Amino acid sequence: NDLTLYDDHRRTFLSNILLQSINSVLSTAFYPLSVFAEEEPIECKNGAIISESAVPGAYQQLCMDLPERRFSLKSTGDQLYIYQGASLGDGMAGRTGVAVWNSGILLTRFLDSLSVESPLLRGKAVLELGCGAALASVASAKLGAESVIATDANPEVIRLAQRNIERNGIQTIAKTAELHWGLMDAAEYAAAADVVIGSDLTYNSGSWLALAETMSIILKPGGLVIYVTLGHSGFNTEGEVGGFLSTVASKDLRLLTKESIEWTVRLKTLLSPNEKIVIDANGGAR
Repeated sequence: NDLTLYDDHRRTFLSNILLQSINSVLSTAFYPLSVFAEEEPIECKNGAIISESAVPGAYQQLCMDLPERRFSLKSTGDQLYIYQGASLGDGMAGRTGVAVWNSGILLTRFLDSLSVESPLLRGKAVLELGCGAALASVASAKLGAESVIATDANPEVIRLAQRNIERNGIQTIAKTAELHWGLMDAAEYAAAADVVIGSDLTYNSGSWLALAETMSIILKPGGLVIYVTLGHSGFNTEGEVGGFLSTVASKDLRLLTKESIEWTVRLKTLLSPNEKIVIDANGGAR
């Protein structure tokens, strides 16, 4: 009995030491413990798109305050883990660019659905503009891109995007770069991409010209831009996209696919009934 009691104490002692060691390593690691412990609210599970509410200068929703969100790719079965601003501390939770936006989720689903039919990104050089948390960039790497550059103008956002590249183990394929739109800044990436991707970039008409110039410079001859935007309360999606496409036409970019019933239906097949209600209530998707 004494021997049994001794063994029990010894196992408990060794277990405590091991637990303390693990906690010590994790507490000093790059990623905080809270990220691993956080359980997603049911509204945010499976990378759901949920309704937003307007806040001063931006929009907010429940899932943006999570340290981490999880997504899956149907075409490959990969699980994607995306840190958000709440995982960085410093009051970054909820800031524009450090959370996964609904438009980025829909872009990722769109790329995934296209990859089911054909290896659209396989072997391609992909560059994301305004990458934010870099969900679509991470997805592009998992969908077979040869190289991916996740770009944004905000250094804090780039820091978060780099963490998500490392979190998903794609450092050999993807990297980050600080990129401001316009002729001069984009020149460094001239003809760098077969495919340029982006979402929710055209809400400010003052940036349309610089964005169009950047796309035109970055794309290789015959390259492709895949862009998705969603409506927000107070924004006219039709006017936004129509105005941007007029600007694009002046920069040697040609519109390949005009909105049609086929594409509208295709986008809606990527949404649950509740998600369709959320998006339709704010002007739809383009």
